[in-house]
Amino acid sequence: MRSGDKIHILIVEDDPMIGFDLAVELEDVGFAVVGVAPTVAKALDLLKRHTCDLAVLDVNLGLETSAPIARALVAAGVPFVAVTGYSVDQCPEEFARAPLLSKPFQTARLVAALKQQLHR
Repeated sequence: MRSGDKIHILIVEDDPMIGFDLAVELEDVGFAVVGVAPTVAKALDLLKRHTCDLAVLDVNLGLETSAPIARALVAAGVPFVAVTGYSVDQCPEEFARAPLLSKPFQTARLVAALKQQLHR
């Protein structure tokens, strides 16, 4: 993370309303949202164009999962928090070491998990 700067975060969420709400809520508590990506391709493009300190990944993105994004984040050393509306048992192995929040969740729980990841 850049000293003195805001924490830059990528949000990967296929539901536009949830993505918008998350962006607003995270910006309200001091994060700088670099983008909200509804697909793997869009997320990977944002990662190429922006430096991120953290990410929030919705595990299931319609017909695909965000596992390729999780792999890219791990390779880049960027911590993330996974969120899902499905069973935690059904998550791909790429999410095994990340905090996992079940939808719906309170913003305070997400912020706490993100801060924990940032300081690990």
